[in-house]
Amino acid sequence: MQPTLDRDGWEKVEVAGALKLQIEVLYRDLCAYTLILADDGAVTTPPALGSLREALADGSVFEIEPYFQSVLLSLARTDRKVLGKIYDIGTRPMKLMSGRKLFYAPEIEKIADQFFASNTHQPLLVSPFNGETLHVFPPGVENYRYNLPIHQDYPYLLQSSRQLTFWLNLTDNSGGRAGGIRVYSGTHRHGIAMTFAGEHGHYEVATEHYPNFDPSRYNDSAGGLFEMYAVDSLTWHASLRNETEDQVRITYIFRISDIGAPDRVPFGMDRATGQAKFEDLHADLYIGN
Repeated sequence: MQPTLDRDGWEKVEVAGALKLQIEVLYRDLCAYTLILADDGAVTTPPALGSLREALADGSVFEIEPYFQSVLLSLARTDRKVLGKIYDIGTRPMKLMSGRKLFYAPEIEKIADQFFASNTHQPLLVSPFNGETLHVFPPGVENYRYNLPIHQDYPYLLQSSRQLTFWLNLTDNSGGRAGGIRVYSGTHRHGIAMTFAGEHGHYEVATEHYPNFDPSRYNDSAGGLFEMYAVDSLTWHASLRNETEDQVRITYIFRISDIGAPDRVPFGMDRATGQAKFEDLHADLYIGN
């Protein structure tokens, strides 16, 4: 039985037809942007740069991908600042227009319309502040601190517990050793969970307060190119480590919130002023140090 958002708190999105074409446009734009950065600002020229340029000119995404990976790996080893710029182009907000257009893909709108349908209020859908991230996961144990343990998305963004995350893998990491997303089906039914700040300051679910939770029951992403999931903001999930020596994983995450819901925090997480934090708004659910 295929998982569904309503029953399991997540579902796999079929990437085909027009949606696949839109994602391919975003992918090519991301590769082209990486090419420009490596051409203009890298400390050393990655060996695969010429091959990436040629593949972008007339190759399929599957022909492009190995060279894209090779350039990313070279940058991870020689110029991490360039990787930071790749992160920035797709984060708070997504700045590539092809990425912005994904919000309006008919397949995405259909999933969102079904998820946010309500008999109690008129949904008011927005793209939340801090809602988009282009995660770059290079190999190396020093990067493990960026992988989130079991958590919900809601404490990081607030705004509304009626929130939907789309997770899209933009490199071919088949086999799973380069990490990915681990989802715990049905956990969205706990609502907003008991939460604490972990070793690296990440919000984590206090799983010990849920004796019926079985951490051995989960679904892991396979790591394929353009693998995509829709995940309820309240579903417990974790970010898996990149345990390879020769792969970089990139995932694009974008979210939609309903601020027509009664529990809304219209501006969401406000790190600039500190006026909205999970521990303040949900003191009864936050476990302090």
